Amino acid sequence: MNAITIQRILLECGEARMVLASDCESRPVIGLSCKGDGEPVFVQIDRVTMLELERGTVDARTVIAERCAGIAVNV
Repeated sequence: MNAITIQRILLECGEARMVLASDCESRPVIGLSCKGDGEPVFVQIDRVTMLELERGTVDARTVIAERCAGIAVNV
């Protein structure tokens, strides 16, 4: 099990939530969860994308579609 630190909620829509977080090695990740749908999934992103998400210069849809590293972090 890895420790994940939630830094900011990026999107909350009904049962779904997307968060900006970091893992135990300070790698930036985004987390996706749905209430009642099992464990959340965390996927690694690069530091530039993390900064753009914090500033609001890139939207969540672009990050998921184009910028996720594809490396899932187990919780």
